[in-house]
Amino acid sequence: MLVFKSLIQADKLYLRDATAVFGHVFVGFLCLYLYCKILNRIKKAGMTAHLSPHGLLLKLSKVYAVRSGEERAITEVPKQVRKIAERLELNIFPNI
Repeated sequence: MLVFKSLIQADKLYLRDATAVFGHVFVGFLCLYLYCKILNRIKKAGMTAHLSPHGLLLKLSKVYAVRSGEERAITEVPKQVRKIAERLELNIFPNI
């Protein structure tokens, strides 16, 4: 848990009341939940030797969605990112 605490940079607390503590714990819980969901998806695809949840999010961060008024456009999706998304069955990119 200490490693995960450093990963989400939750080692410094500036909390003054019970609501702030609850909010901090809740956000930490959501981070842990999403981390485990991503890790399970990577394990299911058999890609644990090549990919971590942090690495996956880093790769996916190379793709941007731009909105102009009612229009929404996605920047070019690198081939490696598209292959990873297909293997993990992430239906997040439109078929181009």
